[in-house]
Parts: sequence; structure tokens; C-alpha cells
Amino acid sequence: MNTEIKEKTLAYMGPEGSYTEIALEKAIAKYKFEKIEKVMFPSIVQVIEYLDNNNGYGGVVPIENSIEGIVRETVDNLIRTTSRVMIAGEIYVPISHCLISKSKDIGKIDKIHSHPQGLAQCIHYIKRTFPEGAEQIKETSTSEAVKTLINLPPNHAAIGTERAAKLFGLHVLAKNINDEKDNMTRFVYLDSYIPKPTGNDKTSFAFSTCNKPGALVGILQAFNENNINLSYIESRPSKKVFGDYTFFVDFEGHIEDENVQKTIGKIAPLVSYYRFLGSYPKGMK
Repeated sequence: MNTEIKEKTLAYMGPEGSYTEIALEKAIAKYKFEKIEKVMFPSIVQVIEYLDNNNGYGGVVPIENSIEGIVRETVDNLIRTTSRVMIAGEIYVPISHCLISKSKDIGKIDKIHSHPQGLAQCIHYIKRTFPEGAEQIKETSTSEAVKTLINLPPNHAAIGTERAAKLFGLHVLAKNINDEKDNMTRFVYLDSYIPKPTGNDKTSFAFSTCNKPGALVGILQAFNENNINLSYIESRPSKKVFGDYTFFVDFEGHIEDENVQKTIGKIAPLVSYYRFLGSYPKGMK
């Protein structure tokens, strides 16, 4: 991070009270921004498109959850951006869901709102707490679910953050209700620069293989031969030709490292598409 930059326009997915906003606040503290203009959008794709059209702006989006896996909307849209959008850092946020309502009586609740992942991550709690059943209503985000309670009767509840409950003046009926207590989401900080190597870095990029036998095997062998730990690989439809895939990978090291440069040189003849997405310091869990 360029420590001289103190003013920044930062985009994130709202509404207020979301886990993304919590990650954004962590990014502000981490990079020591002093003057911030926050720009809120209702979706991940709008955040990424905004950054792609405004060089030098920053933003935060979720990219991976320890329970649900990769956030496909983030990966798919990052792959389609121009080279001005880079992953410049990562932030880990523990997920601690709360049951929130206007009511103070959990026995009156028969409808529960949340993002589909929020509902899925608390499914055993819901079944145990509401044995006769509670209608599950899907919302665009956990924070939006909490916000909707303002105009709903007290038999409605939402799964969201304690921060959102306080923000909208609602009651927390139960805390830490997610079934997996070690639930965590990794967010990425997006900007238009590549941080300098720290010796403890991660690199992300996307590629498509040439249409010939052994292309993917050859790429994986190149990582192995240069002693690079490939920590994540995910295939995504290219959205161009049925049966064609783009691979998203994370690996240890920085684009300026010698062994990384050697690896890229070896895989270049084996790929038909390549998009470097950033080298950045590993985040603290």
C-alpha cells in the first residue's frame, strides 16, 4: 500500500450493517485511510464494475467462505475486468450470525429472512429452535434481511449481524447461531496497484488451457517443479463456448519472485487466456 495515500473512495456491497461493511472498516484501519468517501451498491457485480470504470478507486468484496466455498459472483466478474482492477489485499472476518426481530419473544417468530447462505449456515439451529417449522424467506443479503424487519410485524425475524440489529434499533434474540462456530469469510481489497513483495504473499490469476491433451497437467507440473504451493483452484464456465472453462487459482508467492516468473514462462504456451489478478500480502485469520 502506498502509505502517502490518505484519501480514498471505497465501494462495497450494502446495506449498512453487512459483513462486507465490517470488512471495509477493517480495510480502512489496516491501510490507515484518513478521509473516506464510501459508495454503497446492492450487488457484488456493481461494486466490481464501478471499480473497473474508475481507476484508482478501492473496494471490498467477499471471495470465499470457509463453509460455502468460493463466491462465484466475485470470481466470475473479476475475471471479466480490465487490468486496472487488482486484488491488493485480503481481510478475514469471523461470521457470527444473530437472530434478530422487533419482538423480544422468540416464541412468536414464524418467519425468518436472510441471504440463502445465512439460512443454510443456521439450518440446524432453525430446525432445533422452531421444531414446528418457520418459513424461510430469501433476501439479497443478511443486512437487507434485517432492514426489511423495520416494516414487518413482530412475528418476522432475520439472520444477520449484531451491528445491523443495533443500526436499525432491533432486538437480538440469540447470538452465534451459525451451526459451524469456526465460520469465516475471506474478503479481498480491490485497487489498481500491485503491493511490493513482503516475503509472505499470495498471487491470484485466471487462465484457460489450450485445447490439447495434457495442457492442465503441464500447468500443474510447472507449479510443482518450481516448488510453488497451489492453495486453491476452481473451474468456472467461460460463458463463451459450452464445455470451455476458465480456472481461478491462488498460490503462495509474489509475481516478482523468481520461481513465480519461471512458472509463468512455462505455462504461457499452454494457455489460451491469462488474467493476472494480483499479488498481495496474506491476511491474518
